[in-house]
Amino acid sequence: MNDIVDWVATVHPAARGGAWQAIERGGSDRQFWRGTDAASGLVAVAYGMEKAENARYADCAEFLLSQGVRVPRVVAHDASARFLLLEDAGAEDLWAHREKSWPHRRALYASALEQVARLHASDLAVAAASGVLQVPFDENLYRWEQEYFFDHFLGARPADLAPCEKQAEELAARPRVLLHRDFQSQNIMVQGDEVTLIDFQGMRAGLAGYDVASLLYDPYVAMDREERNELSNLYFQKSGRSDVEAWTDELLGCARQRLMQALGAYGFLGRVKGRAHFLSHIPAAAERLASLCDIKPEWRTLGSQVRAAASQ
Repeated sequence: MNDIVDWVATVHPAARGGAWQAIERGGSDRQFWRGTDAASGLVAVAYGMEKAENARYADCAEFLLSQGVRVPRVVAHDASARFLLLEDAGAEDLWAHREKSWPHRRALYASALEQVARLHASDLAVAAASGVLQVPFDENLYRWEQEYFFDHFLGARPADLAPCEKQAEELAARPRVLLHRDFQSQNIMVQGDEVTLIDFQGMRAGLAGYDVASLLYDPYVAMDREERNELSNLYFQKSGRSDVEAWTDELLGCARQRLMQALGAYGFLGRVKGRAHFLSHIPAAAERLASLCDIKPEWRTLGSQVRAAASQ
């Protein structure tokens, strides 16, 4: 901690003498501190090399700001020391509002969907040329997510792989946009009636439906079917899409895919990394995935396996 405090005082002298409070966030190898007093309005970050994408955060933020997406401004970055100094996006995330009334939450979700629609509309070719993208979502990446789910949640590959293989193939064939990649309630910060997106360093070419599904089927937050449909329609309008059937098919396929990825991550972080609190999210994620599998006959066997695995 002393090293990063000294660094902040060097790159941003106005923060010298400020106090810093640790922020507990997520499952990565990053450490966060929120500044107070002279350092108020700032967040300091120390990141490791567990994920190479963390080193691209500053470049990603600069690109997204240039596209009109609301993200924290990077005040300073030292790539050799792996330190970041960021504008503070606030202490409350969208998850913290999960018990509020639907009109209150709807307004915040609408703001979040407006920001992600702006991200999706960004020039993908310019982003690629800027060197800020991770490997794109292609058939191989969708299959990797599925294998992650088999290994760390299901415990075995299902007897019938055909629905998963077909899903990977069909999603990979759809037109791609710039994707946030982890667009869920704890990565959307709230200040008043405005939201700010964080943890976008994994952005890549992919499907808009993957981001929207990550938010609407978020295992961290309860949402009923009517609320989910209302927000799906809201994104449909904001994004200027014209084919409702194609959008619905994309969203549901991406929701199955994203929930597989989430369940694999909960299993890996909880059982392999020893972060047991992630295991508490398995029941909600498993039931969301199983319910989506119930919709189509070819997915129902997997849905039964998901429910069985979640009950163990």
